[in-house]
Amino acid sequence: MSPQNLTNVYNQNPTLQGQYTLQQYLDLFGQGSTPTTPTPTPTPTPTPPSQGIINQNINQYQSGGGGNNPYMPNSNVNTNYKPDYDFRQFSEYGMNPSTMDVKQMDMNQNYFNAPTPSATQQFLSKAINFVPGIGTVKKGAEFLGNTLKGIMPINERAILENELRGAGIFTDDIGRIAIGPGGKYNTPEGIMAGYNANKMTDKTFDKRTGNIGKSLQEKTSLTEQQINDIVNEIATTGKYSGTLTDEELGVKNLFSNLVNVNMSKFNFKNRKKKSQDIRNFREAKRIQDELAAAAAAKSKAKALAAIKRQGRADYNPNIHGPNNYGRGSDGRQSFDSGQGFGVNSTTGGPVSNRTGRGRTDYRYGGRASYFNGGIVSLRRR
Repeated sequence: MSPQNLTNVYNQNPTLQGQYTLQQYLDLFGQGSTPTTPTPTPTPTPTPPSQGIINQNINQYQSGGGGNNPYMPNSNVNTNYKPDYDFRQFSEYGMNPSTMDVKQMDMNQNYFNAPTPSATQQFLSKAINFVPGIGTVKKGAEFLGNTLKGIMPINERAILENELRGAGIFTDDIGRIAIGPGGKYNTPEGIMAGYNANKMTDKTFDKRTGNIGKSLQEKTSLTEQQINDIVNEIATTGKYSGTLTDEELGVKNLFSNLVNVNMSKFNFKNRKKKSQDIRNFREAKRIQDELAAAAAAKSKAKALAAIKRQGRADYNPNIHGPNNYGRGSDGRQSFDSGQGFGVNSTTGGPVSNRTGRGRTDYRYGGRASYFNGGIVSLRRR
């Protein structure tokens, strides 16, 4: 199927759009470039003098309008946050919880385990199997989902957007931060409306902070140092403890913009870090499951396939150990031996520093043994 046809399928399928970016979808079919120009990260309109950095149309968006405008409350925005219960268990008790740890999780069922389906949900799930044709389709979809689970790339955008929802920050169907039902623009949750969440970095927030800071210095008695102190406090605590207001400073929304942009940055950074931790955890668990399945089947081929995936992966502390020893001379990611040196993922030989370069690929050192779930097992040949 041509790139254009794939693009047409993607553009007409909201489910695909919710799971993958266009480029991710094309990559699944080996297409290297997007045939259409991607939507650029929205650029705020120029600052009108009376509104500080707030877009001059935002007040209109707050009180009226329609469609998918990200600047106004939208009842169609997805607000459903789904906790990753497996990650919660891992973050508290690691990959292999003890019997005592399991008991602790059992005492906090609502936090560590997904809710048990209601009697009605269980009945409907069983009843659908008896609908002519549906039962077969359902089982086929479940089989396909389980088959693709180990093949399809982990959807980092979906993880990030879900974690943002957990902080009350919502996105629309094309990934822009949008104001949810009953929300407002000039809040930590809504102040970045219109920006593509998956493309935001510290610079996205810092640029806005810089513009606001200049305006505040021009229009109020605040000094650069005072503004920096406020920004640094929020960066550390996530809150502003002072008493200054827009009214007291004689500006409209400008000071509250400064506070909300930086509170939003604090929340966003925390959620982005958590989403990356979840991504790393899922990749590590996928490899661990592959190794366990290979050991159960006593399949050397499957084990080697999982090992190759480990070496190709970017550094992941859940896979390669707490210290990053970089890539060896073969270009593959090395492992932390836990003994103060790294281990080459191809030869099993020591890596002497954390750059992947230096004294690598010693002639001594046996192959790594992964069948028992350990990272490496070194021995002298």
